[in-house]
Amino acid sequence: MYCPRCGGANDDTARFCSACGLDLAKYKEEWQEGGSPDSGVSQPAYGQPANQTPTYQQPPYQQQYQPVYQPPSYRAAGGYGTIPNIPSYMGWAIAVLILCFWPTGIAAVVYASQVGNKLALGDIEGARESSRKARMWCWISFGIAIAGVALAVIIWIFAAAAAFTIY
Repeated sequence: MYCPRCGGANDDTARFCSACGLDLAKYKEEWQEGGSPDSGVSQPAYGQPANQTPTYQQPPYQQQYQPVYQPPSYRAAGGYGTIPNIPSYMGWAIAVLILCFWPTGIAAVVYASQVGNKLALGDIEGARESSRKARMWCWISFGIAIAGVALAVIIWIFAAAAAFTIY
């Protein structure tokens, strides 16, 4: 059966049109009597749509809209929640790599680069451990640089004192 309003195909046992929601029971009764309901259009042949231009009418139901995008929640230690804010110390690691002591600065950069990857994979504890190790290697590099500068100053003072006593 075709809907007289929109021309949509429906099951013969359908009570409402699947396309526009029109009550088809009223039209089925009047078609069985041989007439046409309210529209002035004669009954169409079985299986043929009505020769009527469909007009736009507001559907009798409210259309459901998709909800606003919600970012996915990730599995945290012990349950579901958001991704925790774990610092990577990448800026500090690069600074100690360039300005302080590069062998330990490389270790700091390697551990700092692992934090984001482990967070993306959901390994929260691994990200915390990499963050802790990056911070530790940054402090070690900084401490070695401070010790080197202090040693250089002490050597310079002794060298200046030795040169002063010679003259």
